[in-house]
Amino acid sequence: MSIIDRIIKLYKKVVDNSFFELNKSARPGGIVFLGDSITDFYRINEFFHDSYIINRGIGGDTTDGVLKRMPESVYDLSPSKVFILIGTNDIGENKDEEHVIYNIAQIIQKIQDNCPDARIYLQSIYPVSKAKDKKIRKVIVKKRNNEIISRINVELEKLAQEKGIVYIDVYSHLVDDEGNLKLDYTVEGLHLTVNGYKVVSDILRPYVLEEVQ
Repeated sequence: MSIIDRIIKLYKKVVDNSFFELNKSARPGGIVFLGDSITDFYRINEFFHDSYIINRGIGGDTTDGVLKRMPESVYDLSPSKVFILIGTNDIGENKDEEHVIYNIAQIIQKIQDNCPDARIYLQSIYPVSKAKDKKIRKVIVKKRNNEIISRINVELEKLAQEKGIVYIDVYSHLVDDEGNLKLDYTVEGLHLTVNGYKVVSDILRPYVLEEVQ
């Protein structure tokens, strides 16, 4: 079995088994965080003790993957809010910028169609670091670069305005003076440290806690 086949099998196992089972006991009206490993590794409930938050991040996921799991990850949960953070793995796989933006537009539209009462928050794609430091691993960062990420984020902000949803600029709070993800905030150039997630949590807190009318 190839590495790709193993990833697909693991992905299907997460969605088919874990999410389906967890959804049986989920309360409607929760807050869903939808994304890839950056969301998956986020100890959201430890930062937001008083909020009912459901983590639907899957390591290695892309915009294409999210589109294939919308029922299990969003619709079945009848959420009051959905926070979206996706796209960095598309960039790592060298997918076209237009592809990323189009798919995120589809994700938003599908949530609006199937969960019309849910408030949607679109996070900017987070920066990466290519700093010359021993902790940065090029094999993890891959082809991602902040020029591409910034261009996509500009379009995502426009998309959010068009869709009537909330855009949250996290990117600018995570970069250093050289435009890299701050070393203190990253494990290896892509994923966040606890300090990085603390910054993110401080940015997201007003949106997580705001009441939905």
